[in-house]
Amino acid sequence: MKKILTDSELSAFAEQLAMILHSGISTLEGVMIMRDDTPPGGGKDILDAVYQSLEETGDLSEALESTEVFPEYFVRMTEIAERSGTLEDVMTSLYEYYSRQAELMRSIRDALTYPLILLVMLFAVLVVLMTQVMPVFREVFDQLGIEMTGISAVVFRISGVVQRVSAVLLVAVVLLVLGALIALRTGKGAPALIAAVTRLPLGRRVARQLATSRFCKALALSLHSGLDMGESFELANSLTKHDEFEESVKQASRLMGEGNDLSASLRDAGIITGLNARMVTIGFRTGTAEIALDHISDNCQEEADEQIQAAVNMLEPTLTAILSILTGLILVSVMLPLLGVMTNIG
Repeated sequence: MKKILTDSELSAFAEQLAMILHSGISTLEGVMIMRDDTPPGGGKDILDAVYQSLEETGDLSEALESTEVFPEYFVRMTEIAERSGTLEDVMTSLYEYYSRQAELMRSIRDALTYPLILLVMLFAVLVVLMTQVMPVFREVFDQLGIEMTGISAVVFRISGVVQRVSAVLLVAVVLLVLGALIALRTGKGAPALIAAVTRLPLGRRVARQLATSRFCKALALSLHSGLDMGESFELANSLTKHDEFEESVKQASRLMGEGNDLSASLRDAGIITGLNARMVTIGFRTGTAEIALDHISDNCQEEADEQIQAAVNMLEPTLTAILSILTGLILVSVMLPLLGVMTNIG
């Protein structure tokens, strides 16, 4: 399986093609110019494959898909753009989209680096406490004939377990963190992290917003192209990659089949709500539905980006709090028996 292009590479491709199309140069000639200006390497091979396919078929989306290195979203948006005659506008939109994604990935990588290092430090501190400090206190308590109970007994039992497997645990954590740092720095870990987070309960809202953003963007372009509503829904829904959202789209399609208008169907199916639903309703009344859908798409994308960034930024204080709590529990487990001894002596 070929490696999908990174967000930065996709952004650069879309930007260059948009600039070429804006100057009045044809798509085929534009790809040829991009190919000739690219130094030998993987990028030139990809552009050469795109050019050859485009020369044979005249279909850019098919040419992009044949390389197997462009994501489905990029290919399908290009397909809609070719049908609607808005290839320049869509390439500009894709440039902005993937530029924003690349910037988000960079900020996530930078934000995750310190918490991951902090995680290693946290684990190292706990291992030292459990394997070096706690056995000393355990020996003292044994000599004094103090029997451990409650939280102290639990902590000392955990200390014994950690002491036996500390080397393995420490090596495993260090390797995992190093692997995560390397993956993040090569640009592959952050998308995987987002994909994993969106499957968690707290990430489902983010996944829903991303699906709504893609759906509204594709639907706006489909409506602009003059496609019938059924085909527009099918194309737009194919880009969401969200099972629950796809069910909502099917419900909206059924509502439209029963005679409801698009804005009411989207609202009743829960695809758009509140102010967004009102914007689409007004858009249909004033003939600016495409603008309204495009605006909703941008808003959903920005909200999703902000929530992802906020979740990442919470890692550092969360890890610090965990370290403080665990260290405090260990100290309490040691201090309580000592206080008992001092009380008896007194």
